[in-house]
Amino acid sequence: MELSFKKLNLQDQLPPEAKFKFNVFNLLIDGIIFATSILFVPLIVLIILKFTIHGNTAEDTANYINLVFVPVQIICSAVGCLILYKRDNQLFIRTNAIGIYAFIVVPFLFVIILGSLILAVAGNSNVTSQLVSIILQTIAEIIIGVILFIKVPFLKERIILTLKNEWKKVLSVAFIMSIVLFAVSFGLSFLAKETSNQSALEDLYNSSSVALKVIYSILLFIFSVIVAPMVEELAFRDSIFTGVGNKWFALIVSSLAFAMVHVSMGDVENIYVYFIPGLILSATFIFTEGNVTYTWLAHLGSNFITFILMIVRISGVN
Repeated sequence: MELSFKKLNLQDQLPPEAKFKFNVFNLLIDGIIFATSILFVPLIVLIILKFTIHGNTAEDTANYINLVFVPVQIICSAVGCLILYKRDNQLFIRTNAIGIYAFIVVPFLFVIILGSLILAVAGNSNVTSQLVSIILQTIAEIIIGVILFIKVPFLKERIILTLKNEWKKVLSVAFIMSIVLFAVSFGLSFLAKETSNQSALEDLYNSSSVALKVIYSILLFIFSVIVAPMVEELAFRDSIFTGVGNKWFALIVSSLAFAMVHVSMGDVENIYVYFIPGLILSATFIFTEGNVTYTWLAHLGSNFITFILMIVRISGVN
């Protein structure tokens, strides 16, 4: 199927009020405040931590870095939220600029605080910790998604109308971009050592019973294929492109922010492994005129392929 640039003007079927707007916020003031709070300060801190904190083992180092980095992210998010809210509380509340802040704060409340309480009662074994973490992370991201769908004007309508009116183009673009994303990520995996993010997802498979592996696989599928692609695209594409106020600046900010959260354990040398796929997703978001439907399904498709291959590989090893 040949898809011309003209045919890929994918929002022609949407009413004007449902179309995404790239310039809601002022780039030179609001956009800089927004980008500084979600990216610039946290990334600088993460790089400094990488070169200043050293534990007895690589795992200790990663845990120490994460222990410092997460509160820094929370503080930066709180400050950014407060400043933008004070500048124009109605605009801030009624747009998806708040989405990325919710993505940073809500999982922290669930996974770190609530998770610590649960593990204190249930016991802090590696298996229990992994299961509790992925369950709480999934719940937290579902809550974020539901809140954004309820509060952000026309977000739900934009996705529904796109799926209804442009489903052939949606499937075509999503299929092509899923393959591109997977191919790029797969190629980059040969250049980088195993990332902390990937290692954390696979750890439980190395020391569990068959029943636990099946349960974990189901939970991992729900999280990485169904929940995370949608919520991450709402946060790193829809939200950041809203808050920055300029699509070309947002292209870089969203890609770097997406990469940063995946190397928050301190393995910043692997940041390009996530930056390049993030750049592809952000470029797709611009090309489809800010329609998160396309990046969501492309992200979902890539994660699905990765999940299937990971299960096949681990099953073969074990």
